[in-house]
Amino acid sequence: MNPPIAILTDFGSHDPYVGVMKGVIAGINPQAALIDLNNQIPPGDVQRAAISLWQSLNYFPKGTIFLAVVDPGVGTRRRPLIIQANDRIFVGPDNGVFSFVLGENAQAWELTNPTLMLQNPGNTFHGRDIFAPAAAHASLGIHGPEFGATVPDVELIPAPRLASPAPGVLRADILHADHFGNLLTSLGKFDHIENELWRFRPWVGEAPSQTFDASRSFVELPDGEQLPWAWTFGEIPPNECAALVGSSGLIEIVANRQRAAEMLELSDGEMVVLKSAE
Repeated sequence: MNPPIAILTDFGSHDPYVGVMKGVIAGINPQAALIDLNNQIPPGDVQRAAISLWQSLNYFPKGTIFLAVVDPGVGTRRRPLIIQANDRIFVGPDNGVFSFVLGENAQAWELTNPTLMLQNPGNTFHGRDIFAPAAAHASLGIHGPEFGATVPDVELIPAPRLASPAPGVLRADILHADHFGNLLTSLGKFDHIENELWRFRPWVGEAPSQTFDASRSFVELPDGEQLPWAWTFGEIPPNECAALVGSSGLIEIVANRQRAAEMLELSDGEMVVLKSAE
């Protein structure tokens, strides 16, 4: 076994922090395969990190170790954790960053064994002192109970809005804008059935599964503007926006080679509604 370690942080690329973590891992397991999942999470944005993990999880092999260090509470009483869930391992702070990837059978342990961390860990860089060593030792086959006591109550952050007040209607949140200015929403997850038909299955919450006809559906913005459902970026006319199913199965509000986030001036947390035309 030498499972990959996928690294997710808000450290950016201007400082040596990610490289130092990789150096610590290499000192424990020189054969570890390291993958940078995303080191550009906005500082302290736990929800953004949690969504990034959810988007990525199923594209990594079973056994992958996800090292997630988005940790605005570093040095406080929040617990450092290692978690076994969905045939993968997660290492990071107990602050909700793993909220959308745990499932019902997750097992968690607190990282307290001093022999499995750097000596004399400080209060400001647990990514280096506690989490990176734990990920490295896990890649060598060290199991959860060897790290510390069981944690029965892992911290969860509130789920984004996703509700169906009536058949053919979904209410959801704008989550964030990506690098291209596309607005990710919590509408989904959608799977294509055939022709214009899409099957909705909720990725959070308890909205009932149902089918939507893209040719008869639209996304309504807070100001009442209605955006059509598109299949590709290229079919959207210049200076207009539309809604399409993105790579993670969530509906995104997009433009063709323009930034929808700036065109529409929408903020994270604002409500959007998917409706089937009568």
